[in-house]
Amino acid sequence: MRIRSGYKTAVYYAVIIFAALVAYHLFPVWEINDKESVRFSPVRVAKDINIISKRPHSIEHPKERKVVGEYLFHRLQQLGGSVQMFEYDSIKSRLGGYFDIANIYASFDPPQVTDSTQYLLLVAHYDSRFSEKVLKDTVCSYGAADDGYGLGVILEGINQALKYREYWKQGIKVLFTDAEENDLDGMRCMYGQDRHIVENVNLVMNIEARGVKGPALLFEVSPGNRELLELYKEAEQPYSYSLTTLIYSMLPNSTDFSVIKDSIPGFNFAVIDNLKYYHTDRDNYSNISLKSLQHYGLQLEPMIYRYLISSKYSDPDSFRSESDDVFFTLPSLGLFVFSKTGYVLLNVGFGILALLAVAYLIFLKRISVAGVLKSLKYVLSFFVCSFVAGELLAWCAALMNGEKFGFTSVKYVEYDHIMMITMELILFLWTLIFFRMRERRDVMFSYSFMFATQLFMLLLSLVLCVTVLENFFLFVPFAVSLTAFAVSLLVRNKLVYLLSAFIISVMGFSFLYSLITALSFGSFGILLSLSCLYINILVAQYYCYKRNCFII
Repeated sequence: MRIRSGYKTAVYYAVIIFAALVAYHLFPVWEINDKESVRFSPVRVAKDINIISKRPHSIEHPKERKVVGEYLFHRLQQLGGSVQMFEYDSIKSRLGGYFDIANIYASFDPPQVTDSTQYLLLVAHYDSRFSEKVLKDTVCSYGAADDGYGLGVILEGINQALKYREYWKQGIKVLFTDAEENDLDGMRCMYGQDRHIVENVNLVMNIEARGVKGPALLFEVSPGNRELLELYKEAEQPYSYSLTTLIYSMLPNSTDFSVIKDSIPGFNFAVIDNLKYYHTDRDNYSNISLKSLQHYGLQLEPMIYRYLISSKYSDPDSFRSESDDVFFTLPSLGLFVFSKTGYVLLNVGFGILALLAVAYLIFLKRISVAGVLKSLKYVLSFFVCSFVAGELLAWCAALMNGEKFGFTSVKYVEYDHIMMITMELILFLWTLIFFRMRERRDVMFSYSFMFATQLFMLLLSLVLCVTVLENFFLFVPFAVSLTAFAVSLLVRNKLVYLLSAFIISVMGFSFLYSLITALSFGSFGILLSLSCLYINILVAQYYCYKRNCFII
């Protein structure tokens, strides 16, 4: 099959636009289950959230917090759980003074219970954020997302699981903690004074929110993740990167999961988009996302099902492993998991292939060492300039919004998405113009530039592979573009570049979105510099795809 030359440009960029739409929806939730659905229903979750988030219920609001606690207590009773309240007094407040807290605990046993029966522990906190100064105003969160999402999702998750209780091999424990926003005091008190709650617990799922919308990200997995990932493969529309665990460990953030993750294997989930609403009065019921709630369910419901009915997880050490695997998600393509050894070998293999490809083309005199080195100079300068421009823009935006600049702390910026999209388009157009001018002088420039970008990505990948073993966001576009080039020569068909463009674009749009939402607008320089590399590859591939003749 051949595409006429006049349509090649339209087809190539149509593929990129399609990939952008796929990535924009990020594991698209095409259908929201209504309140009558037999599956996980975000509408039923929203009903609980509406009641939970009527008023702020932070440590500053003891009466309102007690009302929420009593509601959750009765909801767990309605579901048939054995429910207890664990109270702790004289907790030191971050705001000054002391206050009392109460954790809510419930257990749901399988039909046959023994002393060795294992349990899944579902965790969320029911206190909202206390008042904080946001720019010039002092506001207090209603806790609709943080952590109404977690509370509602767990209640609905149990509701679904009870439908097949007769088949349970394991049970469920629920812990709704108090004072999570006050240095994780609820979880700390439980773990210090009532650790019997987590006896026979071999898996933890903590449900959080760091925004109000977007996909539900599995942003942290406890150490020794191999067996945990085997369970996570059951999730519909998984969304996770092993890199996020590393990034999260570097941030000044913590959740209830932080207290127990080294003792009990588990997962930490959260939506992270629309950070501007996080810990503000805009975290209210009117701003919740049913799509986000549905995505929690699409992941958690099948995982809970597999855990409860499989005899495999009756072993207390089911999820303990000495091995940490590398993993990442591509929208519509699923979860990719590699052992560390296998991933390193994959990196080395493609590195050798890249060097052989460059050597082969130099031997054929289609490119030159001087040409690749000159192109490498361009790649490096574009990369550095993009980073500087991005960070300068972030600094100016923080200054104009009256916010202190920080690499991971610039949250309250108006029109940040518009600025990011505008800069990405400018970068893309500049690269196209640059290529057009260079191609007029050197018809083989696209190959030199593509290999120069690949070599730069390879070098960065090797550095990251050796130091932190997290380089998939560079390795994937490098490996895919290199494979496309090799295949195009072997089969004499350049349509493979279309598939390459789709995969690279999906990776770029989805991962870079996750990165900037996790780190905040303060790290826009990283986003722009990485975007520069993706754009370089895509534009170079376009010229390779567009050219009528093969290079050999």
